[in-house]
Amino acid sequence: MISSSLYTKIQQTLQEQPKKRVLSFTWEEKKYFIKRRISNGRNTFAKQNTSAAFWCEAYKIMTVRQYAPLAPAIVLLTENYFVMESCGKTMQGVAKEAPWQEVRLHAFEKAGCSLALLHQAGLHHGRPALRDIAYDKENDTITFIDWENEKTFVSLDTKALDIFLFIHSCFREKWSVKDSSLIDAALKGYTSVQGSDQQIRNVKAFIHKHHLLFHVIHNLRRFGWKDVTAVDNARLYIDALTF
Repeated sequence: MISSSLYTKIQQTLQEQPKKRVLSFTWEEKKYFIKRRISNGRNTFAKQNTSAAFWCEAYKIMTVRQYAPLAPAIVLLTENYFVMESCGKTMQGVAKEAPWQEVRLHAFEKAGCSLALLHQAGLHHGRPALRDIAYDKENDTITFIDWENEKTFVSLDTKALDIFLFIHSCFREKWSVKDSSLIDAALKGYTSVQGSDQQIRNVKAFIHKHHLLFHVIHNLRRFGWKDVTAVDNARLYIDALTF
């Protein structure tokens, strides 16, 4: 049960920004996020409907928290919104921003290990992109955020798909073109968990099975589309892995 003063702060924040889907506020020197049960305006072909996404995310977060603190702590859940504790800096920021330079390799290795531990528990994220993984330098912890993604379009184990989407998200970043050391660190962390290398083999097998599809994607990269190029680069990277 939350304190009345925190609840009052939540209501005040909601009233100040009545149409915003994700809000943040600070209370007693601690940051929180509010997520409303309203549409994010994205195409529903690629996303679940608003209510399904909202309840799916809340359920997945609470399920994961039963196994390990790899999802945000929900301090308040209502029919129309839930409130989560802040979890640190996204890996997207860790990879690029100067204050994180000294801990980047460690943070990425820890992110890979944390994803493997999630998979070892029989769970998956759905889209562990860099913007959906947070690192807390003070506590040296990784937290996966934004758990509402659940639709898939390929016949691939959800855990293996997590890996592919993580690597794909890395190759959407400019730094990956010249230096794959952060991706290498994440894969090192992932495979440090016993048995996790099997999921890498599953991804490689999927790419081999659908080689014609990936060949088409390779030929499309000349158009310079960011996601297509990232898919092809992810394919090249995974093909080169020795597992």
